[in-house]
Amino acid sequence: MKKVFVSFLVSIVNIAFLFAYNVDTQTIQKEVDAHLSQVPFEKFSIKVPTFPNAVFNITDAGAVGDGVTKCTNAINSTIKKCSEAGGGTVLIPAGLWLTGPITMQSNVNLHLAAGAMVYFSADEADYELVKSGSNKYRRPSLINGSDLKNIAITGKGIFNGNGSEWRYVKKEKLPEKKWKQMTKTGDLREDGKEWAPRKGYFAQVAAKKSMKESEMTVADWNSVRLTLRSYTLNIERVEGMLVEGITLMNSPHITNMLRRINGLVMKDVTVLNEWWFQNADGLDISYCQNVLLYDCTVNTGDDGICMKSSRGNGDKPFGLENIVIKDCKVYHGHGGFVVGSNTDGGMRNIWVKNCTFSWTDVGLRFKTGVGRGGRVENVFVEDIFMKDLAGNAIEFELTYADKGAITGKDFSEKQTLVPDFDGIYFKNIYCDNAKGAIVIGGTPDLNVKNVSFENVIIKANKGVEAFRSENISFKNVVINTTSQPTYKLNKAQNIQFTNMPSMNGVSFKILNPETKNITFEKGKLSPSQVEIINGADPAQVKF
Repeated sequence: MKKVFVSFLVSIVNIAFLFAYNVDTQTIQKEVDAHLSQVPFEKFSIKVPTFPNAVFNITDAGAVGDGVTKCTNAINSTIKKCSEAGGGTVLIPAGLWLTGPITMQSNVNLHLAAGAMVYFSADEADYELVKSGSNKYRRPSLINGSDLKNIAITGKGIFNGNGSEWRYVKKEKLPEKKWKQMTKTGDLREDGKEWAPRKGYFAQVAAKKSMKESEMTVADWNSVRLTLRSYTLNIERVEGMLVEGITLMNSPHITNMLRRINGLVMKDVTVLNEWWFQNADGLDISYCQNVLLYDCTVNTGDDGICMKSSRGNGDKPFGLENIVIKDCKVYHGHGGFVVGSNTDGGMRNIWVKNCTFSWTDVGLRFKTGVGRGGRVENVFVEDIFMKDLAGNAIEFELTYADKGAITGKDFSEKQTLVPDFDGIYFKNIYCDNAKGAIVIGGTPDLNVKNVSFENVIIKANKGVEAFRSENISFKNVVINTTSQPTYKLNKAQNIQFTNMPSMNGVSFKILNPETKNITFEKGKLSPSQVEIINGADPAQVKF
C-alpha cells in the first residue's frame, strides 16, 4: 500500500510539473484563430505547434545556474536528447545560466521558467565562424537553428545577449558623462566619434572595407571577426514555430531575425534594448509566410517591428505574405512598423492593427532603394496611435541606402532590383507631436502608387509632401501644423482630397507641370487657399 501511495504522489507531482512547464497550445490556437478570422485579404490559417508531455531538465545534463559554470554542452545536449526522443519540453529553470550559442532542433519547446536568465558568453572561443553563402562567414547567432519542424521558445525568462561586450557605440547618441565613463577602456576611433569594447575593432573595420567579399578567404574573415556581431534569435527554414512570453535583451546586433518560416506565431514577446544600441532591430520577419505577431513590446535602437524579404535562393513571387501584426507596442526605435529596406523578395497581404508607437524616429516607415527593391502590395494599416515622434508619422523612401553598414564592394552590382510600392491603405491613424506628418517620395523613374489615407489626424511641425506619386487619396484627413503650406504636391498625379476641413492661409502648393489631376471633393477648402506655381497647370486642379 505504501508503494502504491508513493507512486501516486510521484504521478501527481509529475502531472503538476508537466502542467507548469508545458505551453497551453489549445488556448493559443483559439487566440490565433480569432486574430486571423477577419483579415482584409484572402483568409489563411496557422497551426500552433504541439509537443509530447515530456520534460527534459538541463540540470540533469550537468547545467548549473550560478552564472559562472558554462552550460553550453548541457543545454544543447538536452535539446538534442529531447528531439531524438520524439520531442517535448526542454526546461531551463530559475537561475543564471552562462552559455555559448544554443541550437534548436525539431519538436522541441525550449522553455525558460520565471526567474531564468540565460546570458551569452563573452569568450571569443565560443563563437567559431560559420559559413553563410558561397564564401561568406559570420558569427553564429546566439539562438540558432535551420531546416526544422514544430519548434517553440516559451516561458517568462530572459535571454540576455550580452551585447555590450561586442557592440560599437556612437558618441552622438550618448550623454557626455556616459561617454567618458565608457571610453576609459576599449577601442576609440581616431576621430573620437565611435567606441568599441574590444581593442583592434576599428583597424578591422578599415581592413574589411578594403576587401571584396567574393574574394575573401576563411583567414580573411577571421582577421576581421570583431566586425561580425551575432544576432540574438535567428531561426531559418521552419515549418511551424511559436515564440511566447520570453524577453530578448542587450542584443549584440539584430535581436530577432526569423527567415523562411511557414506558420509563425509570436505572442507576448518583449525586446528590451537601449535606444542607442547600434543595428539592434527588434522583431524582424524575413521571407516568411503565414505569420501572426500579437501583444509584443519593443524598445530598441533600430527598427521596431520590421518586414524584410530578400529573394536569395527563393522561388516565390512574394516571399513574405500573409502577415498579421496586432496589439503591439513600440517605444524607442528608428520606426514603429517598418517595411524594408530589403523588399526584393516581394511582399503582399500584410495587416497591422491596433498598435501604439512612442518616441520612435518614424511611426510607419516604408524604405527601400535600387539594388534591394521589389514589389510590395496589399498592405493594410489601421488603428495606429502615435506620440512624440522625432521624425515623420508616415514616410515612404525609395532611395534608402544603409550608410552605416560595413559592406564589401559587391552590392552595387545589383541594379535590377527596383522599388515598387503599390496598394497601401491607411485607416484610423492618429499622431500627436511629430516632426513631419506624411512624406511620400518616389524617384525620376519610380512612383509610389495607389495609397489611401482615411480618418487620419496628425499634429506635426510640418505637413504633407508628395513627390512623384500617383493615385493617392486623402479622405477625412486633418493635419494640424503651424507651418505653411500644409500640403506640397510636386510631380504628383491623380491626387484626390475628400472632406477636407477648413484651413487658414495658403494650405496647398501645387508645383511643376508634371503635377496633374488634383481634385477636391465635399470639403471646406476654397480655391484661394491653393497656390499653383513653377509651371503647374491650373486646369489640372479641380474643385
